[in-house]
Amino acid sequence: MKQLSPFAGWAALIFGVTALVTYLFLPEYTLLTLIFVSIAGINAIFFLVVDRKEVLHALKTRTALYGMNATVVIFVFLGILIAINVLAFHHKVLWDLTESSVYTLSPQTQKIAKNLPRKVKITAFFQIGNPARDEFQQLVEGYKELTDQIEVELVDPDRRPAVVKQYGVTTYGAVVFESGKQETKIKKATEEDLTNALLQVTRDQQKKIYFLNGHKEKNIESQERSGYSQAKQALERDHYKVEPLLLLQTGKVPADANALIINGPEKNLQESEIAAIDAYLNQGGAVLLLLDPQQDSGFTPFLERWGIDIRDDLVIDPLAKLFGADYTTPIISQVADHPVTRGIGQQTIYPMLRSVQAIITEGLETQEILFSGPKSWAEKDYKSGKVSLDPGIDLQGPVPIAVVTSKEIKSANSSESKPDASPEAKTALPASVKKAHLVVIGDSDFASNQFFSLYGNSDFFLNTASWLAKEDNLISIRPRTRKWSPITLTETQGSLTFLLGVLVFPGAVILMGLRVWWKRRSL
Repeated sequence: MKQLSPFAGWAALIFGVTALVTYLFLPEYTLLTLIFVSIAGINAIFFLVVDRKEVLHALKTRTALYGMNATVVIFVFLGILIAINVLAFHHKVLWDLTESSVYTLSPQTQKIAKNLPRKVKITAFFQIGNPARDEFQQLVEGYKELTDQIEVELVDPDRRPAVVKQYGVTTYGAVVFESGKQETKIKKATEEDLTNALLQVTRDQQKKIYFLNGHKEKNIESQERSGYSQAKQALERDHYKVEPLLLLQTGKVPADANALIINGPEKNLQESEIAAIDAYLNQGGAVLLLLDPQQDSGFTPFLERWGIDIRDDLVIDPLAKLFGADYTTPIISQVADHPVTRGIGQQTIYPMLRSVQAIITEGLETQEILFSGPKSWAEKDYKSGKVSLDPGIDLQGPVPIAVVTSKEIKSANSSESKPDASPEAKTALPASVKKAHLVVIGDSDFASNQFFSLYGNSDFFLNTASWLAKEDNLISIRPRTRKWSPITLTETQGSLTFLLGVLVFPGAVILMGLRVWWKRRSL
């Protein structure tokens, strides 16, 4: 028995280490781990029973005492680490130190994820070991922390070809979204694509936005600098259906229109067309009107009836030069509190902008929501080529450049609209009230392809469209993208950086080292 005890001790150590390795790297083999632990335990007990005197004598030596002290310190340190990890697991805190917060889910994404109406299953097809798989897991964890309505399954296409065939997936990195009867696939697992896919599968009704056509408005299909293709694509990513509208053919705004956008008409509308737009608003419709300087398009009388004064002028802002823009291209940072502007946080830029003012009108709620800078003014005599502020003629800044008008529209079935209705009927029938919304902005180029992605232009345009279409979940800041932020140095700064980084600091370290070496050599 005494001769077998050393072998039992070594066996206990070897099987104990093997059990630990199996548990860490092959957690699915639970039975094998238990077998190794059992063998290690039996051998350890045999060794301690047979060699108990030698073990007790060894524990009383100075080396053993020091070793036990070190072991206690190690276990205390491990206990502290475990406690910190437990606290970190139950109380997660993230710090995003990137300039544009690219690792933080945008307010729009957070709003959509927190308000999902039903369960969404996400099936992602990534190979095990692919770095993109880890990036996707990190991104989708942010969504799961916001809601319990999301279920995620990761599938390795090489190991589960049957699932790949079931979903009809043909590329690595594809992600399938399912909710109710809705299903959609995306090929890139970015925050923008994930959020848009969530919208698509959880919205059973696709809202429709029309763009007026036939008066040389900016083309929603054109990819040129003046086109609106980016604006159209952004609306479609938000799950809107976007179509052109020719009022001269239809004679009225379609009943399925959730919003109508009129983007920079260069020709006057017919009276019948303006009457159709007016009728649409009086039925509780929503219109976004973008009118450039020097373009009246016949809207002046119509806008006056809706409590808006649009002047024939041009907003001049000398401070735009500080931002590298022309003085006729104001950069707007002063906004009023309104759902459209709330939370954007970025400036917007408008090339060739005119003033738009609210007129206090009975029965209408009017609000000016965007203003140019305090040093700006609206120049009336802009066609002369020489601009200067003329008090009493020009409108001094801050100049309003966007107005929102709302009007309550009571339906024909409302009891209040029937003067002959009895008091009992008026009490029994609740009033059916809709609200018409009209937003007028003194420029249309800010949402063109050339300016759409600058500053907060895209967010402001999309927020306005979403508010008009009564999609409150979409009124926020869109997912951020990583910015390219190069460091630009002058010739003097570059030379100084080279001298300090390459010559002065390394040279000082070398000289200090030589001094220490020489001092030790002379001892």
